[in-house]
This record gives sequence, structure tokens and C-alpha cells, in this order.
Amino acid sequence: MSEYFEVRWHGRGGQGTVTGAKSLAEAVQGTGKFVSAFPDYGPERRGAPVRAFDRFADKRIRVHIPVREPNVIMIVDPTLIGTKALVEGVSDETVFVVNTEKDAGETKQALGLTGQTLYTVPANSISYRLFKREIPNSAMMGAFARACPQIISLEALVRESERAFAHLLAKDLVAKNLDAIRCGYEEVKSA
Repeated sequence: MSEYFEVRWHGRGGQGTVTGAKSLAEAVQGTGKFVSAFPDYGPERRGAPVRAFDRFADKRIRVHIPVREPNVIMIVDPTLIGTKALVEGVSDETVFVVNTEKDAGETKQALGLTGQTLYTVPANSISYRLFKREIPNSAMMGAFARACPQIISLEALVRESERAFAHLLAKDLVAKNLDAIRCGYEEVKSA
């Protein structure tokens, strides 16, 4: 990996965007990498736009500023598509992972992308199926593993997430979150 592998998450308050970024970082850290995860938001209220950031590296991370040139952009809330902030700092190599049931090609066009790789995952549907409410972060983590196997494999993500979630959630919720990760990984489509 180059000096840092950087991920920028875009969502809305209440969707688990910040928790998703922090949980992904904890899982990646369990594989031996150095990590950094932190949020950036304005008014702390449900529905307000939120950004979160992850950095992964093979050495200690000494920079703690927002990600400006992401390797991956995670779009947790597809209603943000069309917002200029989603595509700031992207290159032809930037990978997009979008929570949507729309066609990957259509989503790519809506974002104005040309050479970038885009993955879609129906994370809201997955979470509704499992939790009876839309909390798409675990399914998004699974989609990240599909898009970026060089950072974390599905097996490592499930193993490390189970360890991390066991300290925070009841046993049945740990199992459902692990199912959401697996479904997110399996239900990804690309363009």
C-alpha cells in the first residue's frame, strides 16, 4: 500500500455512518495495520449530512486532517448524489461504494463518473430485512471488503467485527450484524 489508504464516508446523521467508519477501522486494525478514524459534521442532528474518514497504513499514522484525495468513497445515503462534495478530490483510481438499489451504470452516470470503478449494494434493504429498520453501516462494511480485498478480506472482516461487536451488542445483534456484513459482500454489483 502507498503511504496511506484513505476512505471518505458520506451519509446523514442517524444512519450509522460514523459508527461504520469506526467499526471498519477497528476491524482493519485487527489485521495488524495502523488505522485512524474520525467524523466531521456540522449540526449534530438526525438527517444532517455527515462525513467520516478512515486511514489505513503499514506504519504509524501521524496526519489527522480530513481525507482530501480518497482511495474509496463510501456513499451511505444515495440522496446525497448530486452534491459536489461527493466527488471532491477524486481521481480515475478512486473507487465508489454506493448504498442503492439502482443500476450501477445509472448510479455512475448520476455521479458524473467516467473512469472510476463503482460498486452498488442494497444496504438499506439488507438492514431492513435483518433489523426491520435502515441501519446500512454493516452491509456497507461488507461491500467495502468486496471492493477492497487488498485491505481486508471478508473472513478477516467478519472475525474482527465479531470480536469488536461482542463488547458493544447483545449476542443476537452481533449475529445479525455479521449477517449484514456477509449480505453486503454478496449482494454487491459493479460498473
